[in-house]
Amino acid sequence: MKTAIIQPVIKGIYAITPDQINSELLLKQVKDCCEGGVNILQYRSKTLSWKKRFEQAKEIKQITDDHKIPLIINDDIDICEHLDAFGVHLGKDDESIQNARSTLGPDKCIGLSCYNDLQRVEMAIKNDVDYVALGACFETKTKPNAPIVSMQILKMAVKKYDVPMLAIGGITMDNINLLKDNGMYCFALINSIFSSVDITSTVKQFKLKIR
Repeated sequence: MKTAIIQPVIKGIYAITPDQINSELLLKQVKDCCEGGVNILQYRSKTLSWKKRFEQAKEIKQITDDHKIPLIINDDIDICEHLDAFGVHLGKDDESIQNARSTLGPDKCIGLSCYNDLQRVEMAIKNDVDYVALGACFETKTKPNAPIVSMQILKMAVKKYDVPMLAIGGITMDNINLLKDNGMYCFALINSIFSSVDITSTVKQFKLKIR
């Protein structure tokens, strides 16, 4: 039986999991995220085997389903399809949008990383993606060599394109309102959440910042 997702909207706090081989720890962190009230959760792992990633994603989906939070799978159409997750997020070298749509069907959410490239945003829109991610907005430990997107480009993208946009990269309590002031309304967080001593409280604080 499928769990109804109450708010399948790209907005608010979008938590992304770090690489974590300790599944017990990761599941506790995910549960804390959900209890804090994240709007969306993306499962992302770039170092583990496919089997380990599938096992983690399967257990994470039980938690997100219990909390009625949409689960996005990073860069793995097969895991998304097998688990009937809410959607998939694709990057620069990931599988094509057309392949994802063909495999997953019209009802799944497909997001695309567009970095600081507005031509890529236009390509994504032409291919009917459901949202685009722009960033890194600030320097980030997750991708230290990521191109930085300026506030000017963010503001231009928000004004020019009618597609949900996700800000990503180096977002903290101190700079999230700068993004909000420039028109962004969905914020991807990895280290700011998962490095926190009290994840639930941190998520709640971020939610208060963007109200």
